[in-house]
Amino acid sequence: LLTEKKTISLPGCFLQMLFFYYLGTCTLFHMAVMSLDRYVAICHPLHYTAIMNSRFCLQLILSCWAVSFLLMFPPTMMTVQLPFCGPNVMNHFYCDASLLLQLSCTDTRFIEELMFIV
Repeated sequence: LLTEKKTISLPGCFLQMLFFYYLGTCTLFHMAVMSLDRYVAICHPLHYTAIMNSRFCLQLILSCWAVSFLLMFPPTMMTVQLPFCGPNVMNHFYCDASLLLQLSCTDTRFIEELMFIV
């Protein structure tokens, strides 16, 4: 943003894509954990402190981070390993997996199906 050059390197693009999908997935899991917390508080108010102790809460949050990473890392690494040929120019302001798959020279149906499932 501070320079005249408005490009990003391919590794920077992959890193941006990984963080975008990883943090988005992590946010969804955190919302699910928050809903679990509210469910326990409403449906089991007398057992709330015994169920939602600090150790269990820490396990829930760490599992959100770990599961998000484990879900988003494989599709990103598959995208990194694709061969790119021709003009690698995208007219967008962030790197998206669908755009990178369009720039690839090979068949990307498996990665597209994997990203659809995940």
